Amino acid sequence: MANKEATAVQKKTLNPFKNKKLKYGGLSVLFTVIFIVGVVLVNVIITLLGERFSVEADLTDAGLFTIEDTTKEYLSGITDEVIITVTSEESAFTANGTEFNQTNEILKKIANSSSNITLQYVDVISNPGFLASYEEDITQMEIVVESKGTKRVEVLDSNEYFHIIYNEQYLQMGYQVPESVEANCEQAVVSAIMSVTDTNPVKVAVLTGYGETTNATVENLLTTNSYVLEDVNITLVENISDEYDFVFIFGPDKDYSTEDVDKLARWLDNDGNFGKNLIYVNNPSLGESPHIDSLLADWGLKIEKGTLYQTDTNYAYESRRTYQMLQLNETVFDEMQTQGYFFGDNMSPVTLLWEGYGNMATSAVLSTYDGATIMPQNSGDNWEPADNAEKKAYPVIAQSLKIRYVGTDPLQSRIMAFGGMELLTNTFLTSPSTNNAQLLMNIFNVSCNKEAGITLTPKSYESTTFEITESQKKLLTVIFVGALPAVLFASGVVVWLRRKHK
Repeated sequence: MANKEATAVQKKTLNPFKNKKLKYGGLSVLFTVIFIVGVVLVNVIITLLGERFSVEADLTDAGLFTIEDTTKEYLSGITDEVIITVTSEESAFTANGTEFNQTNEILKKIANSSSNITLQYVDVISNPGFLASYEEDITQMEIVVESKGTKRVEVLDSNEYFHIIYNEQYLQMGYQVPESVEANCEQAVVSAIMSVTDTNPVKVAVLTGYGETTNATVENLLTTNSYVLEDVNITLVENISDEYDFVFIFGPDKDYSTEDVDKLARWLDNDGNFGKNLIYVNNPSLGESPHIDSLLADWGLKIEKGTLYQTDTNYAYESRRTYQMLQLNETVFDEMQTQGYFFGDNMSPVTLLWEGYGNMATSAVLSTYDGATIMPQNSGDNWEPADNAEKKAYPVIAQSLKIRYVGTDPLQSRIMAFGGMELLTNTFLTSPSTNNAQLLMNIFNVSCNKEAGITLTPKSYESTTFEITESQKKLLTVIFVGALPAVLFASGVVVWLRRKHK
């Protein structure tokens, strides 16, 4: 009897895998080990991917932590070696607040977009030797962009990688009182990269001397696309230098003198070589201007006195008929990268005096929709058009082209006439739903045969993050508070019952 019991004990000892506790306990340990190893491997892979591809999500509605697809496409094609240096340690730079942290993240996104871009951090206080190789004045908290190919350098301070909006009333009194700050790192750094790597930058003379208005949004847009802007007081120079590809006149409040109009005419002719582009933006409040009118008329253009008033409420607000939607005409400037609308306000019509004359040709670039009429200058707020008033589509941007051929090669100069300054306001140029900025850049790029640049606008820090609707909230509540716990509970019951009956 004792031998039988010993044999039974020995069999149990010799067949451990028939022991249910040991069997299920071993499987449990094995699955636990596999799970832990799997979690570790997943974490390692995600960490490596994060370091290489920056896989975090941007939940801000303005995309504050994301660079545009057009930026990625441009950066991926850079062949020059570019070095971006933040002149502080990374921890010191980001410690200055949310805005600096966002700027730092955008710099990393830019660097990750091209193997030819290097991002580094150098504390110039503890490493003064870094400054010895630069002629520029460089201090802490700046961003230095340099090209190894062209050896050119641009230094960006916080006033450039942030877009500061100042109170307009105080600006008119000569004081800078900030109202808000917008993210501008992507725009500023991409502009600097385009500028330092551009082997043949296009120069623009921004004329002053007759009460012209400064348009910071336009200037920022042009410099972002690597145009070089310089202020030129036309009353103080004998001639406009032929080094300028463009002359930009924005909203003078006085007529030019005959002498200064002649300077523009000579510059456009360029000793018969042409190749010049004049952008004239009309100030609807400008009174009689016979000298400017004479120059435009010589090129087949006339800016009428008065303001365009849209009678068709499909294209204008009921309470504000001068603020209206516009239509793009078929010209060399009509190719848009994105879908959007065109808007303008307080615009004068641009009349084409003729379509073709000798070696000159005119065309409408942007027009109102049918139903527009002209409201006389200085009309009251309660003005309404007469029943028999002429209503049609009026051009608000038009061009005149003068062409001369040398063999089969065309030489051409161009005047672009804008009917009003509010075609190029900050609102119309920065809104993602409008294409005014793209059209302006197309006009500049096509006019000088420059490869299409990038139309970038500042992003507001006041944007909301990851907002969901009430119905979405209810759906998430049902899933995570009701359905998911119920599924987990049911799964647990099933596992418990199966094990209980084994």
